[in-house]
Formats: sequence, C-alpha cells, structure tokens
Amino acid sequence: MKKLFILILMTAFIVSGCITRDYDSNMELGKSQVKEENYLEAYEAFELAYKEDQTDEANELMSLCGLLADGMKKYEEQDFEAAQVFFEEAARYKANHEEGKHMVQKAFGMSSEAGEASAEAVEDTDAEGGPVETEIKTNKKDEAPGTSKPADIGNNESNEDSDTTLTKAQAEDLVKDYADMENYPQLQIQYDREDEKGDYIFQVFEMVNDSKGSGHTATWAWYGVNKNTKEVYELM
Repeated sequence: MKKLFILILMTAFIVSGCITRDYDSNMELGKSQVKEENYLEAYEAFELAYKEDQTDEANELMSLCGLLADGMKKYEEQDFEAAQVFFEEAARYKANHEEGKHMVQKAFGMSSEAGEASAEAVEDTDAEGGPVETEIKTNKKDEAPGTSKPADIGNNESNEDSDTTLTKAQAEDLVKDYADMENYPQLQIQYDREDEKGDYIFQVFEMVNDSKGSGHTATWAWYGVNKNTKEVYELM
C-alpha cells in the first residue's frame, strides 16, 4: 500500500511538471507573437496554455488576441465598420497584465483608424450619389405647402444645420462613451480647443498623487470629435 501511494504521488508530480512546462512555453510563445502583432498565432498559443491551466492571465490575453485578430481580419477585408466593433470591444477591456494593457492601447489606435476609414468610405459613396440626393431634396421643397414663406424655408434649413452640428457638451458625452469612462471613475475629461478642421479636442486624464502628498495629472489619451459626422477618434 505504501509503495502504491508513493507511485501515485510521483506520477502526480511528473504530470504537474509537464503541465507547468507546457503552460509556460505556450505563454512565452503567445507573448512573443503579440510583440510581432501576430494576434491569431498568439491567440492559438494562449488557448493551448489556458487548456493546461485556466489562469486569469491566459484568459485575458487569449480574449484580447481573439478580438484583435478578428478586427485585423475585417480591416484587411475593408469591412471597417465590423473591424471597429471588434477594436472598440478590445479597447474597453479591463486589462490587468502588461501585454493585455499594450493590446488595449493598440485597439484604441486601430478603432480610430477603422473609424476614419469607414467615414472616408461613406464620403466617397455620398459623393458618387450626390446628384440623386440633391434631386430628392429639391422634390421635398416642391412638396412644401403653398402657404410657406421664403423666410420660413430659410429657418428650416438653419434648424437642419443645427441638428447635424454637435455642441461641445454633446461631443464631450460622445468621448465619455467612447473611452468607457463610466467604468473608469478615476478619469476626468476637459475641453482643450477647436483644431484647424473645426473638430473639438478633449483631454482625458487622471489625477495621480505622489508619496509627498502632492498630485499631478497623467494623460490617458487625447480625442477629437468631428462636428458633422459625430466621429470620435484618438489623437496619436
């Protein structure tokens, strides 16, 4: 009986050692692939590591790599809207490990790029269909009641412009939602300026207290908001 117990114990040690080696080697492989931005290969490595030992780190890195890999695939296919969905989800991830935080920042940047590419694609489509849109607007004016006065029509056009142009307060709300500030209560936002394109620029930051009791601000990110398209993007 004693020999059997010793044999079982030795077997357990051997199996445990194999699992540890497999987990560590897959984690190292995954992290090296993250540095090369090979997110699909990194995902596969972290998935193998997670099967060996279901740690929080393996789960975090596997999840983020999966989102980035899907986002990159859609971006290469020029499906920018779908790519932005994956990148935004990754950018909202609460990472606790160094590689995870690095991937969250990467997702922020790619989300902005995908948004800009998507907006450019929409502008190109609108430009091609411009004459049709003009005709439709003209028809709507023709259908206006005969009692309408020229001054009334002018007021309506002015109201339409005000509806499509963002105020600073509305732009600030868009940035708060984009940066998921609701889940990061330490973050604060501040309007900075209006750039040469007319976009609103905001700084998102947090207060950091040092050992002497004094504090300073640490910038989380800078964001721009297009007044007309309502697009939020991160300044690099």
